[in-house]
Parts: sequence; C-alpha cells; structure tokens
Amino acid sequence: MTRPEDPRTAAARMFAEAGEFGELLAGIEWAATPLGPPESWPGPLVDTLRLMLTSEHGMALYWGTEFATLYNLGSSPIVGAKHPWALGRPYKDVFPEVWAHPVSSHFHYVIDTRKSLLIPDEPLIMERHGFPEQCYFDSSFQPVLLDDGTAGGVLQIITETTGRVLGERRLRLLSETGARTAGLLTPDEVARVVAEVLGSYPEEIPFMGLYLASEPGKLRLAASAGLQPTAEEASDSTADMSEIAARLANVAAEGAPATLPATSLTGGNTAGQHTAASWLPVEEALALPLECAGQMGGVLVVGVNPCFPPAGTYRDFLEVLAAAVAGSLTAALAHDEQRRRAEALAELDRAKTTFFANVSHELRTPLTLLLGPLQQALADEARPERREQLELAERGALRLLKQVNTLLDVAKAGAGQIRPTLEPVDLAGATAELAGVFRSAFEAAGLTLDVDCPPLPDPVSLDREMWEKIVLNLLSNALKFTFTGGARVRVAAAGGRARLTVTDTGTGIPESELPRLFERFYRVRGARSRSHEGSGLGLVLVKDLVEAHDGIVGVDSLLGQGTTVTVDLPFADAHRPRPAPSASGAASAAETPRKSDRPGRATAYVDEAMGWLTPAPASPAPA
Repeated sequence: MTRPEDPRTAAARMFAEAGEFGELLAGIEWAATPLGPPESWPGPLVDTLRLMLTSEHGMALYWGTEFATLYNLGSSPIVGAKHPWALGRPYKDVFPEVWAHPVSSHFHYVIDTRKSLLIPDEPLIMERHGFPEQCYFDSSFQPVLLDDGTAGGVLQIITETTGRVLGERRLRLLSETGARTAGLLTPDEVARVVAEVLGSYPEEIPFMGLYLASEPGKLRLAASAGLQPTAEEASDSTADMSEIAARLANVAAEGAPATLPATSLTGGNTAGQHTAASWLPVEEALALPLECAGQMGGVLVVGVNPCFPPAGTYRDFLEVLAAAVAGSLTAALAHDEQRRRAEALAELDRAKTTFFANVSHELRTPLTLLLGPLQQALADEARPERREQLELAERGALRLLKQVNTLLDVAKAGAGQIRPTLEPVDLAGATAELAGVFRSAFEAAGLTLDVDCPPLPDPVSLDREMWEKIVLNLLSNALKFTFTGGARVRVAAAGGRARLTVTDTGTGIPESELPRLFERFYRVRGARSRSHEGSGLGLVLVKDLVEAHDGIVGVDSLLGQGTTVTVDLPFADAHRPRPAPSASGAASAAETPRKSDRPGRATAYVDEAMGWLTPAPASPAPA
C-alpha cells in the first residue's frame, strides 16, 4: 500500500515541476497570506494547483473562506498589472470593484451547493492596469472538495472574450448604421437614424450629438441620444458665443478630432451619463469632424466610455464610425442636391410651359382676327394679281396659326392639361377620310399614297380632333421626307388593340437619333427634306396625344430606306373610362357622333405641304 506523499515534499515538488512560474510561487512568503505555509496545504489544494500549473489554459483557484487567489501562467494576463502581487491575497482585495457583485455570489453558490456554474461572456468592469476596463469572460466554476466532502475552494477555468465580444458588437453597430442610413434622402434623416442606432448601444456610445453645417461657420444640433434636455439646449450651436459652439466650429474648420469635457455637452448635468457600470461617470467626449466629398458636413460628438483604453482599438472604432456617418451624409447631400436641381429644372420647365402657353394665346388671338378679314377680302377679290398676294398672306397666316396651335397643345400636354373628349369612333373610316385629304398633295409630289383601312371588329374611344392632329402630322412628315415611292396608311387589329401604321419610303433616320425623336424642339441634324422649316414639335405632339388616349407610339427606321410610325390604341370596350368635360356633352357625343370640321383644320397642313412642292427639293442642311 502506497503511503501519502508528505505535504512538504508535495508542495516543493509541485513548485519545482512548474518551471519559472513555479520558482516565482516558491519565493512567495505564503505564511503571511491566508493560505499559510505550503507545508500546511491540504492535498486537494496541492493536487488542484499542480493540475493548474501543468495546463496551458487559463485557470485560477480561490481557496478558503477568504477565497485566496492562486492562478497559473495562462491567467496572468487576466490579472494584469496586479501580477504577481495578487497571488495569495483574498479576491475581494484583488478586485474589490467586482467582488460584491457578481463574483462573491458565484463563489458562494459553488461552495454552498457543490455544483458547477458556467457563465458565458460575463461582463465585468475591472481595474487591471490602473484604470477601469470593460471585460468579458467565459468562466466555468468547479468546487474543489476536501476529504470530508465539503468544498474547500473554487476552481475557475477562464477565457477572456473581450476582444471577440467588443469586435462583434462594434461591427454590428457599424453594419446597422450603414444599412439603416442607406438610401436616406436628406442629412436630417441620416442624423435622426444615426441617433437611433447609436442610442441603442450605450456600452459603446454613452451619449452622442450630431451637428450639421447650417451656414458658413455655424453648426446646428440635428439629432442626439443620451443627452438630457438641458444638455441639448446648452449645446445648441446657434448660440454663437457659447464655448461649445466655438470649439465644435474649430473642429469643423480644422478637420481634426478634439477632446471635450463631458460637462460642456451636458451643461453640468451628469445624471444618467454613465456606462454599464452605473457608478462610473462619463468625463470626456470626442468631437470627430465629418468630411463629406471634400466639404465639411458637420461634427459627430460621442461620449467616451471610460471603461475602454483611451487609445487603440476604441479610438479606431470611433473614427471608423465617424467615416461611416460621413459617407451616409455625403450620399444624402448628393441626393438632396439632385432633388434641388430637379425641382429647379421642374420649376424652369413649368415657367417655360406657362410662357409658351401665354405667348401662344397672345399670338393666336390676333392671327384669328387677322384671318377673318383676310379671307373675306380674298373672297371678294377678282383681280388675279391681288388674289395671288392675298392667298400668299392667307397661307402664311394659316401656317403660323398651325404652329401656334401646336405649341399651345404641347404646352398643355407638358402641364398635364390635355383632357380628350372620348366617343366611340370607327377608326378605320375616320383614318381613311383623313388620309384622303392628303392624297392631292402626294399626287402633286409624284408620290403614291396607299390607304388600307378595312373595318375593325370594335370601335375605338377617340377625341376626333386629337386623332386628326395625329394622322395629319404623321402624313405631313411622310410627305416632307419622301422623294420617291410613297407612303402607306394601314389600320388593323393587333394584339387586342387597334393599330395605325404610317410607312414611307423616305430618307429614314439614323439609329443613333431614334431615342431623341420625341424630345421637344429636337430635329435630326442634316436630314434631307422638302423644307427645313419647323419647330420640332410634331412628333412630340403626336406622342402626347396618343398617350392621352392610353395609347403607345413607336418608330422604326432604316437610313435611306424609310420610316414606320406605329400607334396602338385600346378598343372602346377595353378602354378605361374617362370623365368628359360635361355629362351632357359626353352623352350627346356618344349617342350622335358629331361631324368633323375637318376641312378647316386640315387646310393648314395640306397648304403647308403643297408649299413644299413649289421649289426644287431642298439640299441637306449643314450639320
């Protein structure tokens, strides 16, 4: 039977086997500690300590009623600057800041119940290097039993997780800040969301204030979190003479971070300005400049958690946070600038539309008054020479009136004022009749006009006057740009809609120009045509009128081969109802289709086209 090893021999052998750390332990005056001399140590204490000293994993042993502290080399970094002074001392003397809560309750639970206790990522505020640190540990507490079955001490297997916990939390904060501020439209929205996010992470950001540039040299508090109302009032930067305003303005001007006393932001009211350890007040704040695309966007002020080292990873994290906020502000400022530009352009467009409408009205009235006497004089005049002069004046006035009416229609469309008066119409018959008006002009030009308009299965809801403008504009364009061959007008059902196609064998349009055909005042440069007069509004008006009927217009063209314009309109039974200008007018139109005043309206189009045929075909305009 093996005799138990002499305690004196066991302790000495244990220290000898532990190498350099064992030599350190052997040199301690243990008799002056609650543990007493090693010769008096019980076997379970020696055995447990031997296990610890041979392990590379961090372990600590707390022995006796005072929980005297023992630990191995793997745990010495956790003890920090208190190593090796802490060896043999009561835990309450080593770390008094965490003894009362929560460590003593852990120890007594294990001693009293003789059960294990596992605590993951436990947060502790510990002073290990002369200042409080926020630390996290994975700990497993095990009772160390004596021969009589009682617990003589507590063995702790410990892993510090501070780096992982803080890294994950800070990464989560940065990620949430970026995700929630992405796509925000104004700097104030960014400031509000940043305050919401940072306010939910008081361990990292005890309090914050986000100041935005309001005018040169001035900042305004756009959002805050964790500040008392008095603090927000005290830190309002519109008070130019306040010290905080001056210091923040200096940070913004120089673009360099600055440290401020927390009371300068809290107005001396520190109530509630604490970290996770309620006894530890926040004393400093860090002001970080926010540079947005080369310009100063503002200043982010954050309370500095005194439980983190003042430099190093915490400072780096705060600077990365400021850069993320600055990036979100930059995007919002860019969007805000685009919005302001868009509003300015929209206002300019509204002013232009109003101007065109006013000018058109001012021109149309005297033209109408001029045409009446002119046409009367033409009817009464029998002298050929005089009639020729009056006809020339009438053609010019009618052409000008046509251009004025087109300009007014386009201006109305731009202002959203086109309201078609819809009625069921035989689209094929109406289109064939309109095409017939232009037949004489095509024949005079030596061109063919093929009209293929068989009856459709259903009527189409149309505003007759608008449809006339659509067809006459398309035929006018076909004649203007066609020198050989001719044009074809076809109406057919296609894909549940009525389709009009106007195809010519004219000069065609370069593919690069097609996307711009429906832009106001745009004309294809260098295109060969019978006349280079025109406002560039014909196709624009066609598109506006077609869309007013819930229709679609498209253009296909090959340079040198011709152009096809396609207009698709819904049939009457599939058309979404539209309100007519008056109930009675709508009813009468639906019941009795009105006769068009077409000859008068078409005269300007046909006379203008006939005027193109008098001179020889025009040469291409200079590019």
